[in-house]
Amino acid sequence: AEGERPKKRGPKKRKMTKARLERSKLRRQKANARERNRMHDLNAALDNLRKVVPCYSKTQKLSKIETLRLAKNYIWALSEILR
Repeated sequence: AEGERPKKRGPKKRKMTKARLERSKLRRQKANARERNRMHDLNAALDNLRKVVPCYSKTQKLSKIETLRLAKNYIWALSEILR
């Protein structure tokens, strides 16, 4: 018939009640806190890696990618020495 819309697929969009809104806000806050902790842990690990890789500079901090590349090359060089 004219003007009829095709049926939507997938789960129905439920009305956001106040309680549901609060729950989703709390879930989001918890997820954000987990992500913040994950990033803090990652940055702490990278700081520790910067300290043990040669080229450690107290003034200019290596970027994350530079730190990883340097560590990879350092490990490669050490394994070459052992060969």
